[in-house]
Amino acid sequence: MTTPVIGMGVGTDVVDVVTAMLDDRVRSIPIVDGSRVVGIVTRRDLVRMLARDDQAIAADVRHRLAMYGVPDRWTVAVHDGAVAIGDEFDNPTDRHVSASHAATD
Repeated sequence: MTTPVIGMGVGTDVVDVVTAMLDDRVRSIPIVDGSRVVGIVTRRDLVRMLARDDQAIAADVRHRLAMYGVPDRWTVAVHDGAVAIGDEFDNPTDRHVSASHAATD
């Protein structure tokens, strides 16, 4: 691991993550929510995401969300690799959890 460690927030645009990886010559960046690490994005993750179409991404996100709760609770839309998740209850905790699950895919 390199120092200092560079972390990105849960809602950070993937372009900013890629730019930081290239500028700082790192292979992975922790994704944080406040002071808590909720995931890690690697170069391999980015390449894998670029190689999948929107339908495959949506199916993977729906699968992860179904493991968390009621399968049809969330709506998932993917356009050019960007995922949008809708929740009928609009609960802040569930929104955080769903975003974390989707980000790990």
